[in-house]
Amino acid sequence: MKSMKIMLSAMLLSLSLGAYAQDEDELLEAAEEETTEASVPTAITAKRFFQRVQFGYTGTSAKYTNNNPKREVTTPQSEKYFLSGISLGWAGDLRLNQRIPVFFEIGANFTYHTGAYNGNDYSNSSVRYDWHSRINAFTISIPVGISYQFRDVWKEGLTIAPFAGVYGRFNLVAERGCTWTSEGYNVVTGEKTWGPDQTYERKSLMKYEEDGGWMEGRSHVGKLFQPGVMVGVNAYYKRYTVGLSYMYDLIPFAQHDSPLGLTSKAKDVGGFTQSSGTGCDMKISTSHNFSITVGYVF
Repeated sequence: MKSMKIMLSAMLLSLSLGAYAQDEDELLEAAEEETTEASVPTAITAKRFFQRVQFGYTGTSAKYTNNNPKREVTTPQSEKYFLSGISLGWAGDLRLNQRIPVFFEIGANFTYHTGAYNGNDYSNSSVRYDWHSRINAFTISIPVGISYQFRDVWKEGLTIAPFAGVYGRFNLVAERGCTWTSEGYNVVTGEKTWGPDQTYERKSLMKYEEDGGWMEGRSHVGKLFQPGVMVGVNAYYKRYTVGLSYMYDLIPFAQHDSPLGLTSKAKDVGGFTQSSGTGCDMKISTSHNFSITVGYVF
């Protein structure tokens, strides 16, 4: 009887130890699974560092003005361009905080820009000038910014990441090609008296005139470097991304201030009056830029 009690006690002890061991194994496995799930990102954009390549379209509003009263008739007073650009770029995102999805972004974009303008002018009331000009440029932009990720927006796997930052654009190539024609006409009848004569010239916007450029002097030439500020948003789904951004240049592409600069002010009775020494002779601005990009994340 005593031996039977000892056997039963041993069996109960072994069963309790086995149950305890099984419970301990299950707890360890659950802890390992929880640790694994916590360390492995649910999406590639949740990684500590990820990269992307992107292809995009860039639109730029460019304007040229020349207020110098001594300018030649064939030199336009103003031209407005809309430059269309095709870009190819890379960007990298580094997470700054383990708990908050804030990322530091840096990248590089290579862009080809082009745009055209048609204009005309009159001289001595009997000569008309018409011109067609086109600008071609190649630039490299280096954006640096901060982004914040809103994950699983609307549906699982969709991440929205607004960003803001600064950029530096390097203008490596900028050229202006211009075709202009001139013809004479009778002031009274409006009939053509001669022409048209046609001239074509293509010159760099990055050089002064004596060096084969389009600008009249060294201070007129286009700047190699332009800083700016930017805001935008990127949307990520799986390994694909779509982005929108707006960029504002802090300085003009080219500018020459002079005492001969003029500013036109409207009169109360109609028309305009010009005040000398209040403006610049020449200015080329590319202040407003926007871009649309599509990319692949890796």
